[in-house]
Amino acid sequence: MDSQTERKQIHWNPRPRSRQGLHLKTEKLPHQRPVITRLQFGAHAIMVAERIDVKAISGFEVIAKSPTMVKLGEGGIAAIFRYGAIVLFNCSADEKARLLQAIGAHSSGFGEFGGDEVTVVDVDPDEQEGPSGQTIKIKNADRLRLQLIAEVMAKATMLSFQERQAARDFDRSEPLARDLAEDGRFSAKPSELLKAVGSMLLAESRLNGRAGVLDRPDLLWDNPGLSGLYARLEGDYELEDRAITLDRKLTTLSHTAETLVETMRYHSSHRLEIAILLLIFVELCLAVYGHFSH
Repeated sequence: MDSQTERKQIHWNPRPRSRQGLHLKTEKLPHQRPVITRLQFGAHAIMVAERIDVKAISGFEVIAKSPTMVKLGEGGIAAIFRYGAIVLFNCSADEKARLLQAIGAHSSGFGEFGGDEVTVVDVDPDEQEGPSGQTIKIKNADRLRLQLIAEVMAKATMLSFQERQAARDFDRSEPLARDLAEDGRFSAKPSELLKAVGSMLLAESRLNGRAGVLDRPDLLWDNPGLSGLYARLEGDYELEDRAITLDRKLTTLSHTAETLVETMRYHSSHRLEIAILLLIFVELCLAVYGHFSH
């Protein structure tokens, strides 16, 4: 009986979790104030360059980092990524032009405006969050959710950009492979051949730059309640499947470039051997001529 009485007197007080915010629902987290008050607005992702120096951009109020988000003048929000993509929310044409002008001074390489990702964001606290047809539904237009949408749309835009680059590189490599298959020689000029090889060698560097597509956004570690929204967005834009396919294409291009380089070296060394043999023959002829002339 005494042991039963002692058991009833035991009180278990669980220790609080050391990781701040892990046990809280996302709706109760701080910084959940909407950054866009409209219930419906547009989202537009663009690949404007190959590299952006995000830290050097000034003249805009920074409201978030990782990814960097800035306020635009007329209620718009922009997310800027160092690999050349930007995502615009509720942005007017004047705001877009001003931002592009500021980015142009701190970017390198050329982007491509043909593969933009465009959608409409609907804010409805009663709807399930995620893609729905041509729209993305969220419960609150706070900065965390907009950062998450920007991450997915920017990655999708970068994949589209690199997919088109890979397709152009394959178009360049096909005639070269056909020349080798038919007569073992290149019909292209040396300068064009070197340009094609250089473009394909860049595939490996693009492959390394794309490695972050499959990484989870940093903000999910502190806000696991948004993992469902991210998973639905990632699945809708097919990021994983497209990234794996692109990996294979870029790896094939890299191997093709290596093969072409080795082939060029072989032909160059073969011509060098012929030139050496001709010099030896000329030298022998001169020696024989000198011997009989005396």
